[in-house]
Amino acid sequence: MNNVVVTGGSGFIGYHLVKELVATFGCNVTIIDDLSNANAMSVKNLNILSAAPNAKVTLFKEDIRNSTAISDIFRRNKFDTCFHLAAKISVSESVAKPKETIEVNVNGTFNILEACAAASVHNFVFASTAAVYGEPKHLPIIEDHSLEPSSPYGASKAAGEALLSSYVHNGKVKNGFALRFFNVYGEGQSPQYAGVITSFAARLSQGLPPIIYGDGLQTRDFVFVDDIVKALIIAANSGSKVKSPDVFNLATGYSIQINELARVMTRVYELDLEPIYRQAREGDIKYAVVDTRKALEKLGFRATTTIESGLQQLLKPIITQKQA
Repeated sequence: MNNVVVTGGSGFIGYHLVKELVATFGCNVTIIDDLSNANAMSVKNLNILSAAPNAKVTLFKEDIRNSTAISDIFRRNKFDTCFHLAAKISVSESVAKPKETIEVNVNGTFNILEACAAASVHNFVFASTAAVYGEPKHLPIIEDHSLEPSSPYGASKAAGEALLSSYVHNGKVKNGFALRFFNVYGEGQSPQYAGVITSFAARLSQGLPPIIYGDGLQTRDFVFVDDIVKALIIAANSGSKVKSPDVFNLATGYSIQINELARVMTRVYELDLEPIYRQAREGDIKYAVVDTRKALEKLGFRATTTIESGLQQLLKPIITQKQA
């Protein structure tokens, strides 16, 4: 893995991935991104990376739906690995505007796969989601669980997984893995598409109570962004050792109720507030208890950041700045 392309590289997870690829592995990284999910921090930091001496980061501001432009970028560069993270990522937005989600997440993924096939890109790592499962029929959730997505977002990612599988089986892509992210959190997550931790933090930092959609009894498995980045890179380097196509759950294997999360975060902020409850959102699943053994057994990946440690890393700078 030397010459790498990251679609969606200016987004929350994408930026952390690009930074690690450059700083730790010395990769030449090309980013394809329309910047629709970028935030000020990631764009600023990517500009710093790109402007550094011997810079190894190139950014193409491009929509993955533009097949001609995408093919041209791949044709002019000799990528060995593609991390495909570019997507419409909001469940609620996908319910309200399903057409755009399908166009970007399905047609866009097709364009990226076609470009990889034409340019002989051997390694393809696809950012999928727990939303492909829908409401779980049994717990813990294993990779063989039926796919019954309850939102267009989940359906679009299931379609992307199927496309990747077909390209590997037909020999158009040599190695292909789909990684099903559960609830990712960390520094730089966009408030527009924030996970519940970021949403709670945004309100608590203003002295406002967290808002819970539903009764708060729903459970989630929160996985720190640094662990996700580690898994993406491990998967990209596993092509010669792990048979593909294959899919993997990326989570910690430990779940927490949203009510408990709200209590923990409120205590961290040293506030005495009760959550505000609002109607559950369409497309959200109720419970998430995840089986992570497959990723450990086949990829050798285990998430090592506990929720307590991750919250400390995420929230301490915010609280320190507030108190200054």
